[in-house]
Amino acid sequence: MRYSGLFLILLTLGATSASSADDIMPSRSDARPSMPYAGTATMLDDGSLVLHLRSTSDGKPVDETLTYKTTDRGYDSVLRHLGGLNPGDTRDFSPWKD
Repeated sequence: MRYSGLFLILLTLGATSASSADDIMPSRSDARPSMPYAGTATMLDDGSLVLHLRSTSDGKPVDETLTYKTTDRGYDSVLRHLGGLNPGDTRDFSPWKD
């Protein structure tokens, strides 16, 4: 009984920290992701998109990277917003909200 209470506390703490991290970064699994960041996007040889996030929509600096694989649900939406890319291409992008 004593251990189950401790387990529930640890489980709750883990869920809380995981949800707050998800609130910060856009999800690669969203069908229509919003991207409140500006930066550069590069398409890799396998078609994956690597987004180098440089600033938020209100101008605060950010230094993060997101990778969208061709199988991720949000991939087509991101590629469409970028105006299409070919492997090896790099393009600047601005924030967007879908």
